[in-house]
Formats: sequence, structure tokens, C-alpha cells
Amino acid sequence: MDLFDLKCFLSVAKHLNLSLAAKEMFISQPSMSIKINGIEEDFGVKLLNRTRHKVELTPAGESAQKDFANILEYYEKAKIEAKKISESRNNHLYIGYHGPTEWANIHELVQAFHKKFSYIEIDMVVATWGALTYDLVNGRLDVMFNEQSEIDDIPVLNSVFLFRDYAAIAVSKSSPLAQYDQIKPECLKKEKIIMSNNKNALRSLRQINERLSQAGFDMENARLVDHYDTTIAMASAGMGIAPIPRSFKIAGHQSVSYVDIDSDKVYEDFVLAWHNNNEKPAIHLFTDFCKQHEWQGH
Repeated sequence: MDLFDLKCFLSVAKHLNLSLAAKEMFISQPSMSIKINGIEEDFGVKLLNRTRHKVELTPAGESAQKDFANILEYYEKAKIEAKKISESRNNHLYIGYHGPTEWANIHELVQAFHKKFSYIEIDMVVATWGALTYDLVNGRLDVMFNEQSEIDDIPVLNSVFLFRDYAAIAVSKSSPLAQYDQIKPECLKKEKIIMSNNKNALRSLRQINERLSQAGFDMENARLVDHYDTTIAMASAGMGIAPIPRSFKIAGHQSVSYVDIDSDKVYEDFVLAWHNNNEKPAIHLFTDFCKQHEWQGH
């Protein structure tokens, strides 16, 4: 017995006429009789009293009519609920990025996207590039903003280039360097470098180290720490200088000043990445939105 059988019985119970019920269910009258007989055989009781002139529900048939109607109602509710859950998941976007809250004005970007697509629920996750890349590969994130070299050799990820970001240093406000807007790398050779190791982001760390070395920085003695915030805290305390992407600069920061590095050798290429097998419609909407966004090269 299946749901169609239940619907056939309910049609007969409604019309009390096999011919009308068969017509409603788009089957022949003999087929309808076979279905009713099968249900009664399955139940082991008489559900309908049938004569040549009329059809009547037995007390057991009246009970079955109510129960069958409830079963179909529960089934329809279950379908609706399952669809809601599926749509909710498909319309939920997990966005990951690394850096300060204001990185590249991402808050304005996401706000504008949500205003245009208000039905999409958004969660933003801030972590290291290594942790975010791991979560993206394993399906815990939908999209992430990343340094291109970090995902270049990961075949399950797709990406779109956003912008090239050049470097600056964060220094203590009391440092003599704080008076400059821009400085040549050779003027920083004796400065102690403090950098985030980005927690397992080995590809991008290697690339950034190489670029800083090529620009003349002493990377052999650089101090690597676990968190970006730690680099800024140590720089603000005068423990060294912290090379950062210019998009990481925070206007009006209370503890550090920013000085742009006058060199095109030190840069990071930012991309938006997502998993090949993630087919959420929201991903494509967000990707297209980011493509059309006017990213400012720093």
C-alpha cells in the first residue's frame, strides 16, 4: 500500500461512488475496485459495504478515513518542512576572511550584498588563512577571501582574482618611523620584523617571506607569532615593525601608525575562493557581486 492507494480510498470515501472516485484519480473503475480490495485485505477488515446501488463506510472505514487523511496531511507537512530546511541551507552563506574587521571595507560589501539579497542569511568567520582554507576544503565555509598563493595548488577550489594589495608596516606611534607616509625598504633593514605565521598557511607565508626578502628585509631573524592581532600589539609596544597588506590598515588606530613600503616587490594578490562541489546558488550570486565590486588597489 502506498500514498496513491490512500488517496484512492479517500476519494471513494468522499464520493461514496467507485465510478466518480476512479474518474477523480484518473484510473478505471475495475482498477479502483482492485485497490480497495487490496487495502481491505491488508487491513483484514471490511472498510466499505458495496452493493450495485450504493457504497457505505463501515465503522472501521470511517476510522481509516480519518487516519488516512492525517497520514497524508503529515506527509505534506513533512515535504514542506524538508523544503524549508533545504532552502534555508541553500540560502545561508558562510564567508571567511583574515585580518581586521574593516579589511578592505568588507563590512560595506557584505552589507550591500545583503541589502540586495535580503533572503540570504550570512555568517562571517574571521580566522587565519590556514584555518579558513582548511574549512573551505572541508565544506565548513562557502566562500573565503584568500591570498592567491595559498590556494593555487588545491584542485578542489575555484577562485576569482579581486585585487593586488601592496605592503605597509605598522609601527609604534612613538617610533621615529611614524612620521613618514612612505618609506624605502632599504631604510628598514635593521628593523626587527614581526609577522603572523597564519597558522598552517605555508604557501602564502613562503611567498610573502620571499617577496620581503627580495625587497631587502631581514627575514632570517623575523619573529613569527600565531595571530595577526599579536603582531599589531607587539608593534604598538615598540618590539619591532609589522609588515601588513595596506588593506589591513585601520583609520585612526589608537596604538600604531602605518607607513607604506615604497616597493612593488612586496604585494599580496587577493582572491575569492569556493569549493568546486558546492552548488549553493548564493555562492554564484556573491561571486558575481564581488566581481562587479570596485576593489581599490592599496
